[in-house]
Amino acid sequence: MKIIRDFSTSLASLIDAAKGSVDMRDFFVFGGLAMLGYGLWLLRPWIGFSVPGAILLCIGLFVGERKKT
Repeated sequence: MKIIRDFSTSLASLIDAAKGSVDMRDFFVFGGLAMLGYGLWLLRPWIGFSVPGAILLCIGLFVGERKKT
């Protein structure tokens, strides 16, 4: 029973950490990228993968670390 209790407490702490790390901006950025990629994929499949990939690369390079308040 100790193993189950330890697992449940560690799982709860992982879920709390995941909730704290996700922000509404993440949903808007990645949801918008998904819609952009799908719309471009309908035009030409190679464009649908390369344009959102380049945008994700730029986001990863130029976005700094968020400050917690």
